[in-house]
Amino acid sequence: MTLDEIVARVAGRTGLSPQNAERTTVVVLQALCDRLTADDAADLLSQLPVPLKQAIEMRQAPVPVARDDFVARVARDLAVNPEESRERIRAVFAALRTTVGWGALEDVLLQLDPDYADLLV
Repeated sequence: MTLDEIVARVAGRTGLSPQNAERTTVVVLQALCDRLTADDAADLLSQLPVPLKQAIEMRQAPVPVARDDFVARVARDLAVNPEESRERIRAVFAALRTTVGWGALEDVLLQLDPDYADLLV
């Protein structure tokens, strides 16, 4: 899937402009990759378009983050309220489900606390 297709999916679900949908995608992916092991983050990113890979700064060690803190970080980085943050996170996760293979997605899901479940729908 191309970057434009991923952005279109996020924009379609959120009503954002393509520019804001792309920024949302990068912010959510960065927060997610910071939460994952370096290997799982690399596996996830390997299945995404080059511009997204290049936009993400890889970390050596995962930083465990509770669901509410994850939502708050995305809200802060995007300057939106927590409810808007949750909707944008859901849109990016929905786009990931249709973009990456099950193996990489399963590795991501296994690292997330059960509290993240409502963000995955």
